[in-house]
Amino acid sequence: MTDEALMNANAGPYEGLSREDCRTRILEDLAAVGDLVETKDHEMAIGRCQRSDDIVEPRLKTQWFIDVKPMAGKAMQAVRERRTRFVPERFEKVFFDWLENIYDWNVSRQLWWGHRIPAWYCPDGHVTVSDVETGPGRCVECRSFELTQDEDTFDTWFSSGLWPFSTLGWPEQSPDLRMYYPTQVMETAHDIIFFWVARMMMFGEWLMDEQPFSVVYLSGLIRDPYGKKMSKTKGNVVDPLEIMDEIGADALRFALVNGAAPGADFRPTPSRLDGARNFANKLWNAARFVIGAKPDELPDKMALSLPDKERLGPAEHWILSRCHAACRDADEAYANYQFAEATRILHAATWSESCDWYLALAKVRLRPEVDPATRAATWQVLAWVLDRYLRMLHPVMPHITEEIWGRLPHRPDDGDLLITAAWPVDANLKSEADEEQATAVADILELVSQMRNARADAGIEPATWLEAELRFEASGHAEVFEAIADAVSRLAHVRPTVVPIGSRADDASALVVVSPGAEARLSVSAEDRERDRARLERELAETEKLLAATQAKLANEGFVSKAPAQVVEGVRAKEAELLELAARIRENLGR
Repeated sequence: MTDEALMNANAGPYEGLSREDCRTRILEDLAAVGDLVETKDHEMAIGRCQRSDDIVEPRLKTQWFIDVKPMAGKAMQAVRERRTRFVPERFEKVFFDWLENIYDWNVSRQLWWGHRIPAWYCPDGHVTVSDVETGPGRCVECRSFELTQDEDTFDTWFSSGLWPFSTLGWPEQSPDLRMYYPTQVMETAHDIIFFWVARMMMFGEWLMDEQPFSVVYLSGLIRDPYGKKMSKTKGNVVDPLEIMDEIGADALRFALVNGAAPGADFRPTPSRLDGARNFANKLWNAARFVIGAKPDELPDKMALSLPDKERLGPAEHWILSRCHAACRDADEAYANYQFAEATRILHAATWSESCDWYLALAKVRLRPEVDPATRAATWQVLAWVLDRYLRMLHPVMPHITEEIWGRLPHRPDDGDLLITAAWPVDANLKSEADEEQATAVADILELVSQMRNARADAGIEPATWLEAELRFEASGHAEVFEAIADAVSRLAHVRPTVVPIGSRADDASALVVVSPGAEARLSVSAEDRERDRARLERELAETEKLLAATQAKLANEGFVSKAPAQVVEGVRAKEAELLELAARIRENLGR
């Protein structure tokens, strides 16, 4: 057959026919001379083009191959010497499996576009390979001037494998090549480790004598709601532009980063996308409140700074402590390429601690009747914390954070844009918070959460005000509570009275709530108490069920002897936790 898929001269009378017409003619000719015994259908697998659905029939043709085993050896050596590492590390095995079993690479492709194979042929069939872009002047064997370049192109992955340095001016030693090669991080999906990552590693080591990057970060694939790989041919592609029109670019970015660990595939379900959009809205609305709550006493063109420490209240110490810890932990997650963990930390810190808790605590100190110095100090802390979180979220949500940050006070050394501002985490930077006061506030807020849960479980309306006796184990907790009592009262919807920790409880029907270092007794009706008793009985039954399963596991000699020591210790710690929880529930039921 010819390159145009027509029968050639060797086909005799069928020369010039297409393969389909040729087959029909052969059957007709066989029947005409009486040599056709019968025809019948056969089921068989026929290869078809994925895009056009045309039947694909293999045809042997001269191809160019590259002996890549020496290249593969250099690439594997870079990984073994830890000059290049994979995140997650488990994909190194995939990398080595491919390269340790590699074959010669067929790089010839019959495509319209691509890098032409740099080989020229003379009329006698001699081959001349040249690195001159316009081709060699003559054949290296017969010295003929009549040369025709090979019509094939290089495999797309061959051209892509040159990307780390060919885009920087190579083979010339350009300033860009000297500056940016090798680079630091290569990010791609895990399904093209061999097709692209391995090829870049091989070419970089072979042609540049140095690995092209230090870290290969492998993300997961974005799959459709049924877990299938997205494909234009299948028609199951989700258009990111449509999602951005609906929820915004930053929300989509956050959903993708927050949704999956390194190397794990991700399904952009409506609940995930809605959650990301809601987070962006929460951040925007919190920023609007902070900007709008700025006291008139503060100048318009003020620098970002914290107030004097004596102006800080317990709530301010708590949020500064939590902000310092969240930024530190998120920074560590970023540094270890745990981007989903970084966004989880920042989401919890921004939404729950800053927006839900601290804004409610700060509103009390921002009221008009509060002295101006306290109001100013509170607002400075609000702005400081918001600034920290905007800087930390900026890599994931660049647009909304840039817009909000531009409306806040800045540090003297900041530029005009958040993208060029300093990273907020410094190893030498210490927390400005008083940790004792911060711990006390954390315990009190945990008590508030427990009181809310107890009220809900007892069926008490959230708007109903309850009398509450509060007991604190540490005297410092009581002092801290007095400073934030008004805010706690509003958050828990109780009228609190602080009593000594060892005092006798007069109300035997009260709901008892316990948190670290604190206890609350909520005065309720007998009916409410009975509903709460049913809740406690359900909790005890569930706890005892979990405890029995845990103890059964520890009683299994096979598990204890064969499981890793840290796993066994974790189960033992779980048993101790469940025993303590069951004892506390029984104590409350006995009151």
